[in-house]
Amino acid sequence: MRKNFGAKAILYPMPVLIIGTYDEYGKPNAMNAAWGGISEETQISICVDDGHKTAKNVVKTGAFTVSIADVENVVACDYVGIVSGNKEPDKIKKVGWHVTKSEFVNTPLFKKLIVLTVSFFFYTQKFERWWSMCRKR
Repeated sequence: MRKNFGAKAILYPMPVLIIGTYDEYGKPNAMNAAWGGISEETQISICVDDGHKTAKNVVKTGAFTVSIADVENVVACDYVGIVSGNKEPDKIKKVGWHVTKSEFVNTPLFKKLIVLTVSFFFYTQKFERWWSMCRKR
């Protein structure tokens, strides 16, 4: 059955984006982000609430990774989305992900997540309680 939703910014099914960052002490963190997508041919944009540890890390370090959650890692990807890095500093260790540092920018690479984009942000815009961040490779 076909349905016309009109002129709306709809992408379905939405991928679960796993955003990886380091904090100012070099500890890796990850969250899953539902609000993200392709904004230009070489750009991905994400919207992250400013209360998230990830948003704070990106603003401080200027870099993040984008991975796509997959079936094999659904439990771990769900965990990093439910549990706050502000309350649990060892999220990555608890899910059992092995981390290596990117050779391009100061970001963690999660070995178990196959699709990966290493990024530095070049555009941020602060709204009331959230950041719009655009990455460029």
